[in-house]
Amino acid sequence: MLAAAASAQDTLRVQVHGAVVNAVTEQPVLEALVEWYDADGQRQAVNQTNSEGSYAFFVLTTGELELRVVENGYEAYSERLRITPGESAREFTIRLVPK
Repeated sequence: MLAAAASAQDTLRVQVHGAVVNAVTEQPVLEALVEWYDADGQRQAVNQTNSEGSYAFFVLTTGELELRVVENGYEAYSERLRITPGESAREFTIRLVPK
């Protein structure tokens, strides 16, 4: 019974990961702030891209979420994603448009 409960919890943890790149040059954007918000608009996690433009965090939800990215010199970015039950990971490349 305990093992079944643990596996049910694991299905709610989805790793959202990827890279933030410059939409024109495709070069990584360093230290961009990547946030995810739940369906109610509450911020649930924040991460900063590393030297390769990569980010990663765990989403403890299924359904709709919103990714937001801000970085000086770029247009603000937001996109809604739908996470389906049973999904374990989602890779997502974000292309920021320079101002």
